[in-house]
Amino acid sequence: MRRLILCAALAALALPASAQVLTNMSCSSTEATAHVQWPSADNPIWEFDIIRPGQTGVGATPNGTGLEIRNVYYRGRKVFSRANTPVLNVEYDAGGCGCYRDWSDSQVNFVAGNPVPGQSCLALPDAGTVSSTCDTGTGGTPGSFSGVSFEDYGTELVATSHMSAGWYRYLMKWHFYDDGRIWPEYSFAANSATCTERAHRHHVYWRFDFDLEGTPTNDVVTERVGETVTQTFTAEAGRTWENATSGVYWSVRDSDANVGYNIVPSSADLLLPVDNFSKVDALVLRYRATELTDAGGGCAINTSQNNAESLTDQDVVFWYRAGALHTGGNPFECDIVGPTLNPVGYNTVQTEAPPMAAAGIEIASAVPNPFTPATTVRFRVAEAQTVRVELYDALGRQVATLFDGHAQADRYETVRVDGTGLPSGTYVVRVTGERVQGTTRITLQR
Repeated sequence: MRRLILCAALAALALPASAQVLTNMSCSSTEATAHVQWPSADNPIWEFDIIRPGQTGVGATPNGTGLEIRNVYYRGRKVFSRANTPVLNVEYDAGGCGCYRDWSDSQVNFVAGNPVPGQSCLALPDAGTVSSTCDTGTGGTPGSFSGVSFEDYGTELVATSHMSAGWYRYLMKWHFYDDGRIWPEYSFAANSATCTERAHRHHVYWRFDFDLEGTPTNDVVTERVGETVTQTFTAEAGRTWENATSGVYWSVRDSDANVGYNIVPSSADLLLPVDNFSKVDALVLRYRATELTDAGGGCAINTSQNNAESLTDQDVVFWYRAGALHTGGNPFECDIVGPTLNPVGYNTVQTEAPPMAAAGIEIASAVPNPFTPATTVRFRVAEAQTVRVELYDALGRQVATLFDGHAQADRYETVRVDGTGLPSGTYVVRVTGERVQGTTRITLQR
């Protein structure tokens, strides 16, 4: 169990080997809710400012920007100046409820224990105990905490906040791994309403203002398939990953230091292709202080800021879209999206991702585990192939198929396990590909 060390006590107390450190805490400031150092202040792997959603709906971003991070450093090297979600929208099928441009600054309750004394908007719950509408599968707003929680899994720090826009419930998380990976997780859920019973498509747009090494004009954006660079962006552009098997991803790297991040779509992101409403999967834009969100004017994103300006020796901002189809007749469905941001070129234990097992497959431990009532499992394979992921109970009976489709080489896929309706106990998640197989155990507790 990890606990907060308040800034006033830092000089007097020796920090434990792995602990979250929060300083400059404020539940009212519009600059930052807290400064985060993890796992310790004397040797942080990750260091950043975090801003809760309720503080972001001001000035140039009146609809809010969700759970925002600023001045992000990995092992002392700058990654982001700012990263958030300025655009959030939804469109219904014909005959449904039309379309909406949603807001991201309305916080709602979720379950998160161990609130920080004197700071009602911050909590440090035990790892795996955070629960929201997505976890309960019943709509509404469970729990009594509203703000930002931090779960410390030892090799991973997870910051969470829960938001609402009308009958919709949005869960936003930032996963920071000690190997340099970042998973910006976003979940779409809802309360019971006439409209949420009808099929609709949610879209969230991240705005990543990378300032690698602290020199923004050195950052170069490329489009890649495998190790092949298919395009280097010298002018503003809108892009798409084309189809679920194309293998397209994007890379942002400092041209001098050759460090940066690959932005890799998850399998969930690839399920909803771009259309006339969602417009793009990625935007590469020149940074302008007046362009902290899109140009607005309707439900759909306004991409008019993409006007082919030169990116040569300019500060570049990368936008990324993920969407999900919410099926009709299932108002409490929870859809989880978000890319993996893999570090490149950092002299750490690893660079692109953890070493792949000799068997050609890696299955990460479920998070959370034990779980109630839902958890997620991530896997990746060394070679592209068709993969099937199944859930088995303790008696060896198959109880669910979690994934059945194409898995790209060396790309993390995220699988959600919903324990609703299942009895407590130990289950096996079995991953079977054309040339690989592996398992991991999870425990459902009620």
